[in-house]
Amino acid sequence: MRAGRLLRERGVTLLSLDLDDTLLDTDAAAEYRVQAAAQRASEVLGGLDVAMVDQALRAAMAANPVTQGRMAQFLQTLGVEPQSNEATAIRAQYNAVMLDALVLMEGAEVTLSRLREHYRLAIVTNGPTEMQWPKLRKFALEGLVDHVVVSGDLGVHKPDPAIFRHLLTEAGVEADSAAHVGDSIHSDIAGALAAGMTAIWMPPHLRAHDEVGEHQPHAVIETLADLLDSVSDEG
Repeated sequence: MRAGRLLRERGVTLLSLDLDDTLLDTDAAAEYRVQAAAQRASEVLGGLDVAMVDQALRAAMAANPVTQGRMAQFLQTLGVEPQSNEATAIRAQYNAVMLDALVLMEGAEVTLSRLREHYRLAIVTNGPTEMQWPKLRKFALEGLVDHVVVSGDLGVHKPDPAIFRHLLTEAGVEADSAAHVGDSIHSDIAGALAAGMTAIWMPPHLRAHDEVGEHQPHAVIETLADLLDSVSDEG
């Protein structure tokens, strides 16, 4: 069933969306960020073999950012202790260049504006407070939705359904009247399903898809614009 028709038939009034790789094209920025981390690794570690750095870079790019973490894989491949000063410096560079490299998903602003005419909107995102809020503010996304829930603010992370229940309580909406859209089966779909919400999957376009397994989404979309058939005459 098309996502728009599903939302209408279920009487959804609250629509939440993931941030990274749903509203923001974080995957598109990944190579630039890993390259910056590799340069910093060469500086702080010294004497690194070029082939080893290249291997670590490729391993990081192949890693699932949700379940593995690109920097975790990068450091592991180089044999760097995750809690070391060197690892801290490498991660800092990876994060320092993030904002410059980020772009919105195509049509994100227009889609949110149109959807907001028909739904209450929310963003539910995993990540540290000091990383997620600058992303939101760079693109003024907090002004395009009614609620923002950042896991770092709560100490609760997707797929824990508690983060979605926090949103539902804040919005005063029951789970069966809410839906969530995200790219990760592991965190978005599994978490939304556990909270009793409608779950809509937008598979990532620049990396391998998560294994769906037992966490079957109610609908699948290719782009954010696919949600707009929920507000069209035809649907």
